[in-house]
Amino acid sequence: MSHPFKNPNFRTYLIARLFGALGSYMMEVALMWWALEATGQNDSVAWVALTMSVVGTLASPFGGVLADRANKVGLASVGYALSMVAPAAAAALLLSGHLSFGLVMAIVAIDNLISSFFAPANNALGPLLLTTEQYSQGAAMTQGMSKLLRMASMPLGGLLVAGLGVAATLLVTVSVYLVAASMVRFVEEPRAGHAVSDSGRGSEQDTASGYGAVEAEARMSLREQWIDPMVATVRMLFSVPLLAAALFMVGLLNFILSPIGVMMAPYAKSLGGGAEGYGLLLAGITAGELLGYAIFTTFRSSRSLPFIFGGSLVMGLSIGALAWAANLLPAIIALGLAGFGAVAVGVHLDALAIKVIPKEFMGRALSMIGVLLNGLGPLGLVAAGIALRTLSFSTIFITISGFLVVASLLWLWPSIARAVRAAELVLETGDAAETAAAKTA
Repeated sequence: MSHPFKNPNFRTYLIARLFGALGSYMMEVALMWWALEATGQNDSVAWVALTMSVVGTLASPFGGVLADRANKVGLASVGYALSMVAPAAAAALLLSGHLSFGLVMAIVAIDNLISSFFAPANNALGPLLLTTEQYSQGAAMTQGMSKLLRMASMPLGGLLVAGLGVAATLLVTVSVYLVAASMVRFVEEPRAGHAVSDSGRGSEQDTASGYGAVEAEARMSLREQWIDPMVATVRMLFSVPLLAAALFMVGLLNFILSPIGVMMAPYAKSLGGGAEGYGLLLAGITAGELLGYAIFTTFRSSRSLPFIFGGSLVMGLSIGALAWAANLLPAIIALGLAGFGAVAVGVHLDALAIKVIPKEFMGRALSMIGVLLNGLGPLGLVAAGIALRTLSFSTIFITISGFLVVASLLWLWPSIARAVRAAELVLETGDAAETAAAKTA
């Protein structure tokens, strides 16, 4: 099986998605810097970030329902096009002298509502462009390139703001979004769950049933059109043991790992390091993550369980080792191993979840997974704040380590292990059928 990047359809999708992410990061840098300079208060940046995080979550479930009903390429293109409005409006207000902190908050709120509403269609489009055995490599490539892009775009945004100013940077962001909106239109979307005749068109029966579905949907209430599909999706996610286990594991990772970045500054100080030591600790995590993405982008295995179990175990043991680190060097190495383990778990869990979710439910399922999991990050930050005031670093890291080691054993539970293997066997059979069909064609 060829590498996902050799698929021109997926390659176009990936490049368009990276342009979209670049625009998002650049606008974030520009507006946060303006807020900091305009108010002179450090917490203004935190308020902007919180608004961006919380508001967007509200729209994601509704976007997931829409993504499974409409053309995903069209929705992704519209999402990128509408994303041009926020930086353009901010630039116009800034140049006219009318931009205020309140307006920045309103702009980022509206922008994140829009982007989160259309994001599920974009997220669900990627897996539809790949075969099942390419999912893990495709996930590693998408996440790894996004990680690299974030690392590069933050300094790039800073350079643009320093060299051209905030308004010019926002206008550059508009052009970047325009490129993303234009490029994604060239992606050919597969027609998941829809039979196509030899002529390339749906049959008359399909057309008739389509009209009937439209008429029936027009008669549906708001609850029937939006709320009931979300509730049904949550029930589906937790009714499948494999998905329930994946949700538990990723949720635990989000809860535990989200505060790690917050802990690194005081932890570096406890090891005798300063700001440079703090940066080196964060760099250690990032280096491990990038190594993981590089490996799993080029390496593919039909087995998921060894990587999920091994990765979570490595994470647990590595974070536990921080409790005994006497200086920065062993701590940096341990964090690098933890970052690598997190990628091994995340990539294979993502691929496994995508494989068992019916493609016609992909948009709403991915959006609901994101909502369920992202809500645990702030809880982890609250827990970290309490722990830092009451517990020593050794106690915190040993506790986190214990949770991760115990959680890794979940995947050796007989019913879960059998479910993973059964899914892999079914998918191997499906991949063989796909390959045979491709050769015949």
